[in-house]
Amino acid sequence: MKVPYSWLAEWVKVPWPAPELGSRLTMAGIELEALGAAAPPFTGVVVAQIVSTEPHPQADKLQVCRVSTGSGAPLQIVCGAGNARAGLRSALALVGAQLPGDLTIKAAKLRGVESQGMLASAKELGLADASAGILELPQDAPLGRALREYLALDEPVLDLNVTPNRGDAMSVIGIAREVAALAGTKVSGPAIGSVPAGNADRLAVHLEAPAACPRFAGCILRGVNNRAEAPLWMRERLRRAGVRAISPVVDVTNYVMLELGQPMHAYDLKKLRGDIRVRLARSAEPVTLLDGNTVSAAADVLLITDGDGAVGLAGIMGGLRTAVSEETTEVFLESAYFAPDG
Repeated sequence: MKVPYSWLAEWVKVPWPAPELGSRLTMAGIELEALGAAAPPFTGVVVAQIVSTEPHPQADKLQVCRVSTGSGAPLQIVCGAGNARAGLRSALALVGAQLPGDLTIKAAKLRGVESQGMLASAKELGLADASAGILELPQDAPLGRALREYLALDEPVLDLNVTPNRGDAMSVIGIAREVAALAGTKVSGPAIGSVPAGNADRLAVHLEAPAACPRFAGCILRGVNNRAEAPLWMRERLRRAGVRAISPVVDVTNYVMLELGQPMHAYDLKKLRGDIRVRLARSAEPVTLLDGNTVSAAADVLLITDGDGAVGLAGIMGGLRTAVSEETTEVFLESAYFAPDG
C-alpha cells in the first residue's frame, strides 16, 4: 500500500522524517518495502500560460502558441495537443529541460516554425501512463514556478506491506492511527462536514442476508457530469497511492476507500431496475462483472441485485449492466459493511 507522506500528515502530526517513520512502522509490524519520490526526476519545467494560439502555416494539426512564464517576453511554442488554448495554464519544458526517458528539450524548427521549448503532457513528465493532451493546471497556479515545487513532486511516498490480519491499517487513517500510537499523540484529521439531502429521493434496500451484510447505506446524486475530470490534487493523490484516475465518480469512491478504508461503489441510477436486494446467490447464478467476465456465483456468495438480477459481487466488483460511464448523470452511491465471516 502506497501512502504519500503529506496525506498521512493531514491526519496525524508525524514527528519523524519519512525514513525514520518507515523504520518505526517496520518495527511495529507494518514493513516499509520502498521509499521514493512522488514523481520521476525531471528539471527545467515551469508553470506557464498560453497567451494566444494561431494555426501553424504548414501543418493542420499543429498550433503556434505564445506562452508566458510571468516574466520576460512570451515564448513561441509549437504544439500539437488538441487541448492547447488561450488562457490555459500548463507545464512548459524550457530549452535545456531534462525529462524522464533521458529527453533533453532543445530549440527546434517544426515544419519551418521556431519552437522555444515544449508544452508537456502528464505522460511526458512521468505523471500518467497515458495523456489526451498537455497537462492542465488550475488557473491560480503561479506563473514561472517550478512544477516540481508547485505539485510537491519530491515528497516521499511510503510503500508499505500491510499483512492480511491488519485490515484496520489498510488506509491512510489506519496508518495514521498506528503513527499516533507510536508517537503518543492523537489522530486529528481534516474536518469533514455533513452534506444535507437536497431532495426526497429514495431507493428501497432489502437486507436478505443480514449476517453477511448488517448495514447498507446509499444516496442518490443527480446532475453529475462524469465527462469532467476530478481536481488535479485528487488525481495526483490517487496516482501517488498507485491508483489510476478514471472518472470523477469512480475517483471519488477510490479516494474515500484509500483515505478511510471504506469501500464504496457507484451505480448508474438510470440502469437500476426496482429495489436493491442484498442476498445470497442462487446456485450457479450468473454475474457479468465490470471487466466483462461472466462468473457463476455459488450459493454462499453475497450478491447485490435489483429487479433484473445481480448487479455486483458484494465487496468485490460491480456489475457491467449498471456501470457508470461518460453518459452517467444520476448515481446511486453505495457504502456498505460486509462481514468477513458472514
